[in-house]
Amino acid sequence: MVANQLYELCEAVGPEPTRAELVPAYVRLLRDNEAEVRIAAAGKVTKFCRILSPDLAIQHTLPCVKELSSDSSQHVRSALASVIMGMALVLGKEATIEQLLPIFLSLLKDEFPDVRLNIISKLDQVN
Repeated sequence: MVANQLYELCEAVGPEPTRAELVPAYVRLLRDNEAEVRIAAAGKVTKFCRILSPDLAIQHTLPCVKELSSDSSQHVRSALASVIMGMALVLGKEATIEQLLPIFLSLLKDEFPDVRLNIISKLDQVN
């Protein structure tokens, strides 16, 4: 599936094609109609954001992350919860407090136990 390997393609093509072509493609995957596609894309969100500048990640990826945190599919939320803590290192302290903390707290209150477990098991990634 494309979502599983897109971040590797970004590394290969460089920053300008990534910004112009691959970021919009990844955003479309995060907002796809099929839950399976959103699951795959959500599971790679931290790896993808590591390739981007923090500003680009905040501008393009973070709005999708907010949407995915309340996705109708518990499996999408679970996939996101398993990797979202790693975004703190990518975005930095200020953006983590302002942008990610509300998402973390929302996922900690999720009705699906696997979502809560995935967040709790990754707490050590946030300093």
